[in-house]
Amino acid sequence: MLRKLYYLIYVVSICFTHQSMAQPAGARPSYTSQWGYLYRTANDKMDQLGIYATEAPVYVLDSTKTHYRVQVSNGDIGYIEKQPLQRAMFGKRSPGEPAQYFYRGSQGAQCPHLFVQVAELRVRCAPSTSGKAIRKLRLNEIICVDYIPLYQDGWVYIGDHFHEDPAFIQAKFLGQELTYEGLRKDYLKIKGKDQQQELILAGRLREMAWNETKYLKQGLAFWKESYANAGVKDPKVDIELEMRLANKFSNRPDDSVYMEQLVALNLHFEWKGIQLFDGKISEAQVQQLGLQKVKDISGLQECGWAPQYFYQSPNMIVAFEENQQGKVLGEVHKMSFANGEVFAIGEERIDADYNEVDFVNHFGTLLSVDWTADPHVYHFQNGDAGLFIITFENGKPARFQTMYFC
Repeated sequence: MLRKLYYLIYVVSICFTHQSMAQPAGARPSYTSQWGYLYRTANDKMDQLGIYATEAPVYVLDSTKTHYRVQVSNGDIGYIEKQPLQRAMFGKRSPGEPAQYFYRGSQGAQCPHLFVQVAELRVRCAPSTSGKAIRKLRLNEIICVDYIPLYQDGWVYIGDHFHEDPAFIQAKFLGQELTYEGLRKDYLKIKGKDQQQELILAGRLREMAWNETKYLKQGLAFWKESYANAGVKDPKVDIELEMRLANKFSNRPDDSVYMEQLVALNLHFEWKGIQLFDGKISEAQVQQLGLQKVKDISGLQECGWAPQYFYQSPNMIVAFEENQQGKVLGEVHKMSFANGEVFAIGEERIDADYNEVDFVNHFGTLLSVDWTADPHVYHFQNGDAGLFIITFENGKPARFQTMYFC
């Protein structure tokens, strides 16, 4: 226990130390006017620490007649050739900026960026594997970069501009944009020849297929075959459920038919013998259910959605807002399934004992899901700018939530 405590103190100190040392105290960066190399010394152009993009932020520490001594975004300190430094960024790039390090999109107007080459890449609060992991990145996720180290196992800074929330990944996990077809060709070349590499590529194909669902059935089939042939089980993947979803998604109706089918299901909520229809819930109903009125609930405001007040219980939040006719009515914003609450969809009653496989079988053609980022979190469309969201845990419903977006 004491060893774990020392380790936690060590990790926290790494993050705190780097956060406090990531830039000179109280300083704000200058910006390069052209791309170039960061040198270890001012006298040896062959000793390159890294390469920086046009308008890369740098902290000037010192200068010589020909060079500035600077600190770049990931904390590396070295020398750059003297050039006009800017006080702000103007979204420009200089001639010859190498696209293999700083790709700017087919139109050349995007931030300099690369793409994540592996699944579930850990982002850390400090440039060290001992730094605390603060989130994960997805395969092929676009990452804006301003400096790439050229030495082995170097780190790239991907946090906020002024290092108030530092975040780092290793540069070796970034590269050019991946495509499903490109990965499929690599997979078929290696299939049956190198089992370990085959499993890696099968995993990447599975994740890419979830991003481009037209490939989903094939990508999942490749994954299942490779893992079965290797006799390997991945406890994080329920491939049979994923393949069931893929079959359902292939029969998804077009948008107009989708809304007709959804409306026909007469979605509503049932609790303590009271039926609650979104957009028609009255204060008398929620008072009968024992919910308490509150003016505001922190963190619930969303773009384009401004409820006037809420009613809540430990298991439910109902938001009241004004409709187009000027009448204030409520809708269920959040709900657990812990106290007999039911989400009624057609003839199906989704309660705490409802099975996830049955849910997919009944409603899979109407669902959407971002499986690689949020597995077991299912969405029904709610009008043009909203979602009904049901989260399953251990095969059973755990939470319901509505969400609106711009």
